[in-house]
Amino acid sequence: MKLHAIACEVLARECARAAAKSPHVVTLSFQPFGLHERPDDLRAALQAEIDQATPGLSLSKSGYDYILLAYGLCSRGTADLVARETPVVIPRSHDCIALLLGSHERYQQEFAGHPGTYYYSPGWVERKEGEVLQGVIEVVKDRQAEERFKEYVEKYGEDNARFLMEQESQWLANYNRAVFLNMGLGDNDYYRAFTQQVAESHGWSYEELVGDTRLIDRLLAGDWDDSEFLIVHPGQRTIESVTSGIISAV
Repeated sequence: MKLHAIACEVLARECARAAAKSPHVVTLSFQPFGLHERPDDLRAALQAEIDQATPGLSLSKSGYDYILLAYGLCSRGTADLVARETPVVIPRSHDCIALLLGSHERYQQEFAGHPGTYYYSPGWVERKEGEVLQGVIEVVKDRQAEERFKEYVEKYGEDNARFLMEQESQWLANYNRAVFLNMGLGDNDYYRAFTQQVAESHGWSYEELVGDTRLIDRLLAGDWDDSEFLIVHPGQRTIESVTSGIISAV
């Protein structure tokens, strides 16, 4: 089969390895990390790429058999997507953490046992949370907060800006553990040190878990069991589902 896989760049390493192992011809493309924070933008970007990969709706003549989405529901950013002439396949998961843990069941177990956990994988560290400056780890959350505060002041005034920043900072109070998901890829010493520094700076506990690319591997290998993957047939639209595997199609 010829497969077009669209993924968040946070999964770049994992998807590249899965594509290399797949028995099928896989074309990979990546969307910027962080779009899940703006679900409408994520939905628009994914729909545009689905359309671009669909013969008859674009200049594409490749004739993919399936379009794959290496995403979870992601704050409903993958709800209301329409499959055109080509079926679309998406894992039945809430977000990329479930994809990095290997199953929805393991995701649920971790969440139930440690709900206040912030997870760091190779892509989370490399693509958003920090940067390497001559071998030194720099946490950039404070700098980003300062920039956001300035933006809020310009839009809403200083008092409203302080209120918004206080509301946003409350999420930190709900977290008490930082977990490094070791996917066996990239510079694990750096990822581990980064996560440990985040934990120390926030007063959180630190833990390392072995990640599992099982769902990503199955997605790109064309091994789609209905309990873990949704196939959206041409003309169907994805919807969030609380009773039918997280996401379904109508």
